[in-house]
Amino acid sequence: MTEDVLLAERRGHAVWLTLNRPDRLNALDTNMKERLVQAAVAATVDPEVWVVVLRGAGGRAFSVGGDLKDMRARDRDGGRPSTPMIEAARNVYEAVLEIPKPTVAVVDGFALGGGCELAMACDLRVASDDAIFGMPESTRGMGANFGSVLLPRLIPRALAMEMLYFGDRMTAEHALRIGLINRVWPKAELDARVDEWVADLLTRAPLSLRRYKEMAGKGWEMPVPANLRLNAGPNPYLSEDRIEGARAFTEKRAPVWRGR
Repeated sequence: MTEDVLLAERRGHAVWLTLNRPDRLNALDTNMKERLVQAAVAATVDPEVWVVVLRGAGGRAFSVGGDLKDMRARDRDGGRPSTPMIEAARNVYEAVLEIPKPTVAVVDGFALGGGCELAMACDLRVASDDAIFGMPESTRGMGANFGSVLLPRLIPRALAMEMLYFGDRMTAEHALRIGLINRVWPKAELDARVDEWVADLLTRAPLSLRRYKEMAGKGWEMPVPANLRLNAGPNPYLSEDRIEGARAFTEKRAPVWRGR
């Protein structure tokens, strides 16, 4: 039976995607990248998906990035190496980045190279206290195309360039201090704490969250006046959920969102 390299589980309005190559530390081979792109598209077009959670199986790694063994085998066979952004298939990091709904990366263990880039593509990043982050491409003769663009936008530029230039690893606590991740939780508590965090996020109005995602993302480099007039994403001001939010407040109860 062919290994199911990506598991998808629906929990209410959240979809949990699990990288499932624990024997290879969830390295990103071609099959897994293709599956991730398909899952990103499916989450994008499904109105019943409000939040996407991405994690790795096995507890040893979120993902160690590109599968170097597969790359080496392809090199021996004379195959052409893939080049970011010019291939026929869509770039996996771009596909995850552009999901128009909140995305959460759950890092348990290693997030290295392309695995770290995959976590960067998500809006929120949480980690176990034994998580390790790093961009070792400079030690492997590779380019970190996505990370070299996004990382300097997520953390101070000097720290991003140091991380890229030297390729050193950093602990979860260090990643938290420099603003690369949002939370660090004890490894034994990680699953329960993530469940609580995602459940809490799902109590927020889904159209408002989508609005935040698209306004922040599409206006990232725009001047403020132009960004304010961008009007990207769904319009929560005209939604049924806005009416429900006001009604629930006056009736002193939790709102029941419908996403429209």
